[in-house]
Amino acid sequence: MTNEIDINLYRSIAEALHYKWDPIGISDNPRAIGEYDSYVPELYELICQNADGEVIFDYLWGIEVQHMGLDGNRAATLAFVDYLKEITKV
Repeated sequence: MTNEIDINLYRSIAEALHYKWDPIGISDNPRAIGEYDSYVPELYELICQNADGEVIFDYLWGIEVQHMGLDGNRAATLAFVDYLKEITKV
């Protein structure tokens, strides 16, 4: 994989987290664009390893429920995983 592809993949994941996943509802705030960036490296690795949706879901669900202390939205997170897998096909 070239650096350009890596950068594009990172950017795609970061933007998807901010605009589509957004469990705390900050996507309309331009100042919060990097709020979820700390989750990008792990998701990047999972995507590059072609992890199945359940593994990606478990990672995101753990962030929502355990790390953020939210109730979580199972259906929305499952839909996001499908979206993420689709836009990051490598």
